[in-house]
Amino acid sequence: MNEETVREKLQAELENLQSIVDEVKLQMHLGAKEAQDKIQPHLDELEQELRQAKEKWGQFESSSESAWADIQAGLRLSLKSMQHAFEKAKKHFPEQDKK
Repeated sequence: MNEETVREKLQAELENLQSIVDEVKLQMHLGAKEAQDKIQPHLDELEQELRQAKEKWGQFESSSESAWADIQAGLRLSLKSMQHAFEKAKKHFPEQDKK
């Protein structure tokens, strides 16, 4: 993979992470207080993962080609962690929004 392809792929993944956080925030807003209390810890975890992914993206932007693989692997781990946290949070989404 060339630098531009890797960059585009990682940027798309970072945007996906942001959309996951946005979805959880929306569901918290739509939910009852009880659901919000259950979702908040998962949202905190998601936001922490997103911050870490953005830091890794910053490292990628300023890194040499030799560091790409390590940073790319770190971003992919962040994405997997966020997807796992999202699935846990999703269990507490308001019933009418579950699909």
